[in-house]
Amino acid sequence: MDQAAEIALIKSSVGRFFTVYDVKVSYESVEVMISANPATLESDFEELRKDMYSKGYIPILDYTKGEYSINVVRKPPAVKRRIWINLILLFATFGTTIYAGMILYANYVGSTELYTLDVFVWGVVLFAFPLMLILGVHELSHFYMSKKHGLDASLPYFIPAPPIIGTFGAFISMRDPMPNKKALIDIGVAGPLGGLLVSIPIALIGLLLNQGATPHPALPPAGQMGVNLPLLFEAFLWLIPLPADVALHPTAFAAWVGIFVTAINLLPGGQLDGGHIARGLLGKNAKFLSFVTVMVLFVLGVFFYTGWLIFAFLIGVLGLAHPAPLNDVTKLDAKRIFVGVLALMILIASFVFVPIYIVPDVATFDLEFQGSNETTVAAGGLAFFYLTVNNTGTMNITVDMDVRGLPAGWGALIYVAGNSTANSSDSLSLNVPYDSTATVAIEVLVPSGQLPGDTSLTLNASTQGMGVSATTQVTKSFMVQVV
Repeated sequence: MDQAAEIALIKSSVGRFFTVYDVKVSYESVEVMISANPATLESDFEELRKDMYSKGYIPILDYTKGEYSINVVRKPPAVKRRIWINLILLFATFGTTIYAGMILYANYVGSTELYTLDVFVWGVVLFAFPLMLILGVHELSHFYMSKKHGLDASLPYFIPAPPIIGTFGAFISMRDPMPNKKALIDIGVAGPLGGLLVSIPIALIGLLLNQGATPHPALPPAGQMGVNLPLLFEAFLWLIPLPADVALHPTAFAAWVGIFVTAINLLPGGQLDGGHIARGLLGKNAKFLSFVTVMVLFVLGVFFYTGWLIFAFLIGVLGLAHPAPLNDVTKLDAKRIFVGVLALMILIASFVFVPIYIVPDVATFDLEFQGSNETTVAAGGLAFFYLTVNNTGTMNITVDMDVRGLPAGWGALIYVAGNSTANSSDSLSLNVPYDSTATVAIEVLVPSGQLPGDTSLTLNASTQGMGVSATTQVTKSFMVQVV
């Protein structure tokens, strides 16, 4: 088709829906100046968009200085879809989530065997399948809403990841530009809402499964992974409380991941779902909110959770400014504004400053005398003191203790209470497991001929847990009065 015929076709197509009073041709587009009825502008442009899509063109509505215009550009050639990429990523992600589920289930039941049929089956049923269902519904909700607005979108691309989650989520690729603000909000919010509606029952099922769990023996938590619960998950605990000293069930953890993904996607930045919603609500001003979002994530990454730095970087790299929809002119209805407010409330209820943490290696303890730290003894006698050693850290520790300040001729023994004094001396190296206590006896020998008076002694204790460079030191004073 020659240029004149193409311009005539574009003018004729636009003229079916609007009154055309001027046409301007440039190298990149054809600008058609129109007269429009504001009451029917949105529906008329939507019909024009569908008509021109079928002919290989994309119309862009503009309103500048009191004049409406439609810029028409050629639609880029369609890229051949390669569904095998989607399938490979789907199976790879299912594999990594299964492996993550096996680890989670084995840890949950206290099994030392990972590669068994039982662990494999329950890893699939209790974690991999629920998590993939949440992510799948999230992306298929985007896909469905895209098709409802007449847009071409890809099937989901799942992203595999190492344990303990097994996936970085999924995404769909939009092959058509957003037609209007309503589509931005509808498509943006569809995924988080769909995923959340699946996450809620899965969370409740997971918490119900938690009810029959058997508490594990007190294991040192140092190095273990923990998660903080957002407000939404805390609300579930009002209905189904989590038993004490029980790990989160793998199914409940899958729901936690789903809610975490919801929060990330609803961040109002760049090309995220929240970025779509913000662009629909705020128009061009959404880029300022996107900038604020990146700055907030940067601050949270520096002071709370370093993982937020990754998301701040990704939003910045992908672009703070969201592409404008084809129709960026007509106003939103109250329904979409309500949906935008709802999305903000879901973000607040799903977000947590520190989602994942690793329990640090802490080697601390305290000493407490059982009874008085003063006693009276005659010369030539023995004075006894008893202390409780309490492991207050997050790991197994060894406490080294010795008695100091002994006058010449005095003797002291320190040993575990109830044990024989054979081979005891004025120092002791005591193993104290995590979350446990031990009782230590101190025996002080006062020599014959010692003159009456008060003598102050000191018990010096220190510990250094494995892998911990800092040493914790505690001293306790006690008094022997010779009469």
